[in-house]
Amino acid sequence: MGFWYFMLGPSVSTLDLMVKTNSSELLVWTRQGTQNPEWINAQVSINMTNTTQVMFTGHRNTNSKGFIAIDDITVKEGACSNQNECGFDSSWCSFENALDHKGHWGRKRGTTYQVDHTYGTENGFYMTVMISNSTQTEEAQLLTPEFTSATEICVRFWYWIPTGSSNSLAVHGLRSGELSKTLWQRSGAPSSGWEVSEVTVSSPANYHVVFKAFHVPGTNSTVRLDDISVRDGACSPPGSCDFESGQCTWVNIPKEDGHDWVLSRGGFQGPPTDHTTQTPEGWFLVSSSLHQNRSSVAQVLSEWIQLRDTTSCLTLWYHMDSSDSGTLKVLMRSGPSEEELMFNSNSSGRVWTRFSKSVEKRKPFQLLIEAETNNRGFIAIDDISVTPGLCQVNETSLGFVGCSFENGTCGWEDISVGQCEWMRGRNATGNTGPSVDHTEGTELGWYITVMPHRGEEMSPAAVQSPTMKQASATCTLHFYYNTYGEDIEELNVLLKEGSRTTSLWWLTGNHGDVWHHGEVTVGRIPQDFTILFEASRTFNRPGHIAVDDIDFANCTLPEPQPVCPENMFMCNNSVCVEHNQVCDFSDDCADWSDENNCEQQGVVERCSFEQGLCFWEQSDVDTPGAGWMHHKGQEAWPEHGPPRDHTLNSAAGHYVSPGTHLTANGQSSEILSKTLLPSSHCTVRFFFFSLDDATARLTAQSRTLQSGSDDNVLWLRENSQSYSWQRAEFAFSSSHNSQIVFRYEQGDGQRWLVALDDISFSKECVFDPENTKLPNTSTTSAPPTSSNTSTSPASSSTAPTHPCQDNEFFCWRSAGNVCILATLQCDYHPNCPQGEDEDGCGRCTFESNQCQWTDTSDGQSRWQRQKASNNTEPPTDHTTDTGYFMRVKFSQGSTQIEARLQSPPLPSTSPYCQIVFHFHISAESAGSLRVLMQQAEGGEAILWSRSHNTVSHWTPEHLPLGLHQQPYKVWFSSMNKGTQTDTTAGDHIVAVDDISFLNCEKAYQPPALSAWGCSFEDGLCVWAQGAEDELDWLIRSGPTETPNTGPAGDHTTGKGKYLYIKSSPPSVKGNTAQLKSLLLPPAGEEGYCFTFWYHMFGATAGSLRILLQTANPLKKTLVWQKSGNQGDEWLLVQSHVTLQRVHQVILEATVGGQAGDIAIDDMSLISGPCPASDICDFEEGSCNWQQQTTDDFDWVRQSGSAHKPNTGPDSDHTTNTPMGHYYYLSSSTDDCAGQTAKMSSPLYPAGKGACVQLWYHMYGKGMGMLNIYQQSEEGKQALIFSQTGDQGQMWRSAQASLLPRVQPYRIVVEGVKAGPTQEGDMAFDDVQLTDAQCPPLGHCDFESSICSWSNLGGRVDQGDWLRGQGASPNPNTGPSVDHTTNSTHGYYLYVDSSVGEWGDMSFLISDVFQPSTRGHCLIFWYHMYGNHVGTLRVYINDRKMHTGGNEEGILKWIDTVNNGDKWQEARVSVKHQEAFWFVFVYQRGMNTGGDVALDDITILPGGCYSEPPIDPPDDNIDMLSVGLAVGLTLLTGVIISIFLFVLNRKYSTMNQPTIMNNDPIEVNSAFNLFDCKIDGVQRGTESDFSFFNKLYNPSPNVTDTTVASSDA
Repeated sequence: MGFWYFMLGPSVSTLDLMVKTNSSELLVWTRQGTQNPEWINAQVSINMTNTTQVMFTGHRNTNSKGFIAIDDITVKEGACSNQNECGFDSSWCSFENALDHKGHWGRKRGTTYQVDHTYGTENGFYMTVMISNSTQTEEAQLLTPEFTSATEICVRFWYWIPTGSSNSLAVHGLRSGELSKTLWQRSGAPSSGWEVSEVTVSSPANYHVVFKAFHVPGTNSTVRLDDISVRDGACSPPGSCDFESGQCTWVNIPKEDGHDWVLSRGGFQGPPTDHTTQTPEGWFLVSSSLHQNRSSVAQVLSEWIQLRDTTSCLTLWYHMDSSDSGTLKVLMRSGPSEEELMFNSNSSGRVWTRFSKSVEKRKPFQLLIEAETNNRGFIAIDDISVTPGLCQVNETSLGFVGCSFENGTCGWEDISVGQCEWMRGRNATGNTGPSVDHTEGTELGWYITVMPHRGEEMSPAAVQSPTMKQASATCTLHFYYNTYGEDIEELNVLLKEGSRTTSLWWLTGNHGDVWHHGEVTVGRIPQDFTILFEASRTFNRPGHIAVDDIDFANCTLPEPQPVCPENMFMCNNSVCVEHNQVCDFSDDCADWSDENNCEQQGVVERCSFEQGLCFWEQSDVDTPGAGWMHHKGQEAWPEHGPPRDHTLNSAAGHYVSPGTHLTANGQSSEILSKTLLPSSHCTVRFFFFSLDDATARLTAQSRTLQSGSDDNVLWLRENSQSYSWQRAEFAFSSSHNSQIVFRYEQGDGQRWLVALDDISFSKECVFDPENTKLPNTSTTSAPPTSSNTSTSPASSSTAPTHPCQDNEFFCWRSAGNVCILATLQCDYHPNCPQGEDEDGCGRCTFESNQCQWTDTSDGQSRWQRQKASNNTEPPTDHTTDTGYFMRVKFSQGSTQIEARLQSPPLPSTSPYCQIVFHFHISAESAGSLRVLMQQAEGGEAILWSRSHNTVSHWTPEHLPLGLHQQPYKVWFSSMNKGTQTDTTAGDHIVAVDDISFLNCEKAYQPPALSAWGCSFEDGLCVWAQGAEDELDWLIRSGPTETPNTGPAGDHTTGKGKYLYIKSSPPSVKGNTAQLKSLLLPPAGEEGYCFTFWYHMFGATAGSLRILLQTANPLKKTLVWQKSGNQGDEWLLVQSHVTLQRVHQVILEATVGGQAGDIAIDDMSLISGPCPASDICDFEEGSCNWQQQTTDDFDWVRQSGSAHKPNTGPDSDHTTNTPMGHYYYLSSSTDDCAGQTAKMSSPLYPAGKGACVQLWYHMYGKGMGMLNIYQQSEEGKQALIFSQTGDQGQMWRSAQASLLPRVQPYRIVVEGVKAGPTQEGDMAFDDVQLTDAQCPPLGHCDFESSICSWSNLGGRVDQGDWLRGQGASPNPNTGPSVDHTTNSTHGYYLYVDSSVGEWGDMSFLISDVFQPSTRGHCLIFWYHMYGNHVGTLRVYINDRKMHTGGNEEGILKWIDTVNNGDKWQEARVSVKHQEAFWFVFVYQRGMNTGGDVALDDITILPGGCYSEPPIDPPDDNIDMLSVGLAVGLTLLTGVIISIFLFVLNRKYSTMNQPTIMNNDPIEVNSAFNLFDCKIDGVQRGTESDFSFFNKLYNPSPNVTDTTVASSDA
């Protein structure tokens, strides 16, 4: 027998079900007291034998208050079956005993003293541990049916533990035969009757829940179980409840002459709103005894609570009507007679008031809440929670805490207790996380990721935000996630308010090893809350789950305003909101005043679906049985609807969703409003949820005929994929009776989650009080028109008649009756004389309107059309200087993150389509402007972003959009990075004007490649400046403004024009300039050759790069780059482009410092591969070089990095990119010493070439030898170059003189292995034969190049050495003549002393030299002219020192003297036990200008000729001799230093002021610290003291055993 009952009220007696037989009356089912405020289903199995009558009996007592109701009684044969709960009254419900234990559970009928829980009578059954005769304690395990889902579940059960300390009950999980740890346990204290409990169970799939109890010999009563039920999701924490979904595990205790706590809503003999949702729709418990004429007690008791953490915080909110409402007590009960008073109050000041107290309890306890009320008021309670940790004493206002995880977790805390946990990570491999983060996109960036953990519970990893205060209705959470792998992966975002946890966002499965953007509206939350990210995975297969860049947008409550504009509504708290947001069920004011008194506002017809369907009804013309259904979030989720509604923003709220009987494509589900009388400008507002198949349709329609045959679509869902409730509205007018219909049509795919909530009609909507049915046949009037769907006057129902055909478009703005084909409308090309066929199609000057560009921002800052004036920023528009533009302004301190301007739907395009616009970003800006484009699959791509201000009022930009087959949208997004604490930034203003589209018409064909050539004599030709960067390319002729950098003239004629970037101020290091082509066609089979000339000369030259960017997909590829000084000459680049997609070429130059002008000239694009050059760069192949067959290994042509640590190049030498190619010889642990790889060039004719040059890379501790041979046709070889050992992590130049030959010859490159190693990879690239002679080995005069000397680069020093000549057409700071030729045309190396700071350094480093017993002699000529010009030093360095971080090494020679305008010679002898290299270091002095230069550097084997030989010390010299020698040496050193100090003082005071009294010593000859040899006379042996300017930290002391000399 089934029936529904409803029992509610503070003093409700009992409802009984009686069965009469021939001989007796039997009570079979009973309920007492108030229940949940809803219809509850009961099913009772009745034995019909001898039954004559069934009878319901309802009771009242003397002080009853409330009601008892029954409905829908059914009787059917057979036993009852309840799918949701097992009461064991008809069967075991597939529960079973564990067979491997002796004890057994059995099903038992109740008795008079031990009634069951389901029926409350002896007629029902429960489970109990069976009593046996055994003398052993027996364990009994009751197993639930198997659970096959891996999600968390909440198991609810009722139990009775009889008296006796031996009785206990425990709950476990059972998987693969193994019990989990105890999830719940009760023992010791007996039950006073049936008690309820809930336990959360989580495990990988296929598990049972086990109830475990014991039978102890000699006891005759055992544990009982009844009414076990399961629901999805975790349970509320023990003792916690927000009462939105019932009383949780809180149970009323019947008291003699007492009353019950009643679950109630706002206004029912209690407070006007609850505390959780702050609305009249929310629930709480209320105690009221107005019906009694005396005081009366109500008690409600929690389940037993066992604290995991020894300290927890108990919080509850209470509300009392007045000071004489009565008394509220909270007690902690540990047993029948153990009670401890925690709280006692008799006033709350008529508002919800918080009570919180830290609880420390090791043994289990219950909370008892008691209200003693009189007949004059009420006491209400809400939001009880018991949470781990101490209560917060100072409740400070907490902000919204996002996190990039770069510097910690920002207060986000891992609270996992299961098999996995969240940890901060980066650059992970394998099974723990992605290799790059999202914030920086590099291996150095941080994120949080799920890692294995040894927790005892089967529960997901959980990370929790700091506690946040109230959130506004627009509050949105943004984050990035990366879920990748083959194991079972799940990621959930949860909202935790008090005891309630609600799903906001969820995802399962593998979504690739890429970062995706996640976003969900958190919505209005009127109390403290936290956000949780929960994830679970199995770790038995590769994969990861990671989260990064969590951010909260538009979450702070709106600010009060002194006055509101006329068109806005003023809230009670002085916040201003739009009138169309009033009474729309969204708390936009943040005090609910826009949602109160709606009848006075004229909004009468509105429905939140909390009480049912209101006036909405099912349709007769949709698919039968598929009407919209009324659902509660927690019951519908996850099958039939979202986990929360919009009204309450909670799982306890209600909404409607389409019927579940829709199965086939095109089937529909409708819900209809009441009938509306003819209305004008009636506005309908509503919220919809859509996480759905994109092919399904959700529409709002106006219906004037019952059949729906003339329905007019007023609104169509566009965004079908969102985890948020989205607001929508439409307006319409109708001259006939009509109904609004919400219609859902099934698509091709499966229906996911769709719902509607909070529908409201504006006061202009007039409803028929009789709700008359619509007619069946049509009348002759115009259909209703929607005010938001007309796109032009031509489509309005009131448009004038026009002379055009059906397939034509009427040019209504142009003079005369002009008609064009309708297909020409919105084709990116104006065909009407006035261009009206392109209205609303994207292009816009904003002069007359917004052309259907619309603001879609959430928050107070919005895009608005602005007229330019002296008071606006910018003060002009771009079109006419005095016209209109679009702008958005973020006020200082605004926390809104983004404002968006959305295009109308844009028509399909050609592959060459570009959007052109002009923009402005204010100088004080703390934000950026981005352009986003809708992707085919529904996401968004960031096309472009700029975060720094514009210099001029308006800056143009061209962006590739590429091919679109379907209509699409573009957004301008202004991002605000300002914070409330940032007081330096002013208002952040961004403006956009003159949006147009270039080459988008489908018929567009690009011109021939030759059109892209440019010599810049007449501007940029078809190239355009990029605007994502900070600088523009400038056109110039002649030298640039800065000395020592830039060209002397253009490349074309020397007198023409070129493009360059200016590196001197206001440019700063790191600024970039981009030059972009229009979109080019695919390169075709042969490709094309992109060539141009470049000039990169200067001490601090930055970089120049060629990038190729495709439009679909939006991707940039680096194909060539050069960094640093490349010499004072124009150099040719040739790049063979073979990209088979529409693309654009981008040239990007970066400023390296003040002296780094970079110039380009004479671009051309020519079909086919690039012509062969003298250099073999291996980009297109092997240049006919052949592998030799007699060796052990082959050289391999490859690109990019070898991905081995501590060896090999990262890129080639030609292009400096991972795309470029070189030849490579790998090392391995299987190598043997002496094994070789040889490669030979094609045959060169006799007499060709005098010098061979190539670039080689030899980096690694296990490096072998690289040999270059000249080989005759017969195979005879002559060794012309050899290099051994580790040469550092750089490409080095090798030059070798060719022997004169009368026969043809080949060049052979041989790599020789040093033995088994992983760190011996070598490579070579860019081989070239020249007819000019090589410089002699070990000598460089800089006449043709800088030989094998190299600049160190900007990572360590501040500038490069430059190659120059006295007669340079470019102004420079080098000497007027070189040393080699003693003429103005000879070359030398010099430093640019006019730029940089005092103390800046420039490094010049040599090749690596192998150690020799004879040593080496360094001879060089140097030129130092000018006061305080700086210091020149020579060091030697080796791999060991360098690896330890010492860039310079051991100081061997120093000069700081102004030597006049002349060249001087210096010699330095070196003996070193390791392979070493020379380092010249120039350190700038305090004065700018002056000359510092080097020339004719020679390195010879053996010591320098002027140095007397030094014998090694004899081992047999006695200690006395050694002591004497040391003492004399030290004494000499001290005397000399005093002498020099005095000399220096005299010299300094005579010649120039001192520098901080610590100048390095200056004498008229070079001063060599280590020989103490002055004025050409040697004064003794090496000393290890030195003089340094204290301003700059000295190098380590000299430890070498060589003697250095100077012949200056």
